[in-house]
Amino acid sequence: MRICVLILGWILLGLAASGCQKPVTSATLAAQEKKYPELRKNYVYQSLIRLANVKHDPNFEKLIRDVNKIILYLPPDGDSTYQISGLQQGLQKEGYETLIEVRTAEAQRISLWSKESGKQTHYIALIDAPKEDIILEVDGQINIQYLTSIQLADQSSLKNLLEGGF
Repeated sequence: MRICVLILGWILLGLAASGCQKPVTSATLAAQEKKYPELRKNYVYQSLIRLANVKHDPNFEKLIRDVNKIILYLPPDGDSTYQISGLQQGLQKEGYETLIEVRTAEAQRISLWSKESGKQTHYIALIDAPKEDIILEVDGQINIQYLTSIQLADQSSLKNLLEGGF
């Protein structure tokens, strides 16, 4: 019995060591959290993101296949002065690159940033909107070649996910 426990311990330790990669972190996001300690964080897991794929588009599934969760950084309650406009400069200084930058009909500016670190790529999206600014951090990998499939997803479902409900 004791040998089985010892062997199981070594196996678990080996699996943990082989699967542990240091997650990419952003000093800019850490500074933002320090500046705004009341910043609200919501976690949206892959299972919820899949619900926005009402058309069952296989490319959308491929897009999010390696995403564990998305961390939403929402403005502090009742703080109308919260802004993310300075984050872009910080991300650039850290070595992040802009993958996409768009302006929507509702005057939102959305940008997707990435930084490669070894075999991992870290993604951060910034949504600069007239009403409230939001930061999205991807825990996992986006299969970027399928990014256009997001257009086929149910946009109202995606918006509701970002607002914290479904």
